[in-house]
Amino acid sequence: MRYFYFICIFLLSSQLCAYSLFEEAVSGYSDDAGDEQSFKLNGYMRGVFYVGKVPDIEEAETKSGYGGAALKLRVYKQDFGDGFAEIRFRCGNEFNEYVSEIDVREAYVNTYAGPFDFRIGHQIVVWGRADGFNPTDNITPKNMFVRSPDEDDRRKGNFLTRTFYNLKPFRMEGIWVPFYASSVLPTGIMSFPAGMSLAEPDYPDASLKNSSFAVKLNLEMASMDGSVSYFSGYNPFPGLDADTIEIVARAYKTHIAGADFSTIISSYGLRGEVAYRYPYEDYEENIYISNPDIQYIIGFDTEFGDLSIILQYIGKYIFDYTELTEPQTPEQILTYELALKNRTFHSQLNEISHAISFRPALNLMYETLTLEVLGLYHFTTEEFFIKPKISYDIADAMTVIVGGELYTGPDKTLFGTIDETLSSLFMELKTSF
Repeated sequence: MRYFYFICIFLLSSQLCAYSLFEEAVSGYSDDAGDEQSFKLNGYMRGVFYVGKVPDIEEAETKSGYGGAALKLRVYKQDFGDGFAEIRFRCGNEFNEYVSEIDVREAYVNTYAGPFDFRIGHQIVVWGRADGFNPTDNITPKNMFVRSPDEDDRRKGNFLTRTFYNLKPFRMEGIWVPFYASSVLPTGIMSFPAGMSLAEPDYPDASLKNSSFAVKLNLEMASMDGSVSYFSGYNPFPGLDADTIEIVARAYKTHIAGADFSTIISSYGLRGEVAYRYPYEDYEENIYISNPDIQYIIGFDTEFGDLSIILQYIGKYIFDYTELTEPQTPEQILTYELALKNRTFHSQLNEISHAISFRPALNLMYETLTLEVLGLYHFTTEEFFIKPKISYDIADAMTVIVGGELYTGPDKTLFGTIDETLSSLFMELKTSF
């Protein structure tokens, strides 16, 4: 049945593409839409592979190797609205397993009614103005195990509704999330006490009482952008709990109040972001619920000819923090391990933490060659991540990318746990249309 759907989508896409090319050759527009295009179809094909170290063995292995394609369709209905859908296909091997996927990454419809915009469907929501690390970005989940040179591919969609009220220079946004969707936890590469196994996750059902809500007020001016936001609902990033002899991923509700801004001072761009999180339930009695915390980011960016630089400071403070003590009896081992893993997942290993992120990029050869480095150093935990990447435009809409990802850190930290699984070299060959 999967292949039947694939063939139908492929044939439909072929017809749309042929029709689009024919219309472009004649006039480039649709008769029904007057001076407006009726639709736009584009996408890409790519081949990707990752090579890294075999965990605990001094040997190399192919971490991932796949061929993929994407179709993006935008349908226009004059001034009444539009629709967008992106479908991705992928086939190959990943982490020593065969993969064959058809994924509807997004599919939604917009309609416009005076100052109001309405959007409903499967969507990816991106909040925050900091670079790469956004404490206010909590609407839709993420999968940090996605093997792709494009960081945006780690984002996952969810069904939700969005309403915008436009009153320049302000823009009000409201979101309703009726279904819970979880981010991917790295439980598959973590060790647990002997005799314990992973159970089915405990996530909320589709009852209206389990809905999540968010509001955001944007200020959009020529000299400065900023926003204040509030989220109330289930955190897309769950915690770990224990039930008899099983480990259970369990979602919990939380409040998140945040703000961000970006502006330009002289030749420097200045940006900042802050978020305060406070869970609904008792975090001292429920081990899977993270403590209240506040995370803050301040950064700047600038350009020197073909060189651009982004530098950010990232800080976090944990409320009601207590030190973890090594277990003294076998009965305390499970509680200790769960507390440690939850603190690792939620970046709460220390009461106060400090980190920096950096992203220099250099454009060469008339911007056909780009050298870029993304990095993060955590002063408090001594974790380090770096991702150098070289992109070269072979021809128009055809690019080759080579680079690497390196994670390192002490034992019992997140980067120290995932380093041998995710650290790797990669290459991508991609053509778009």
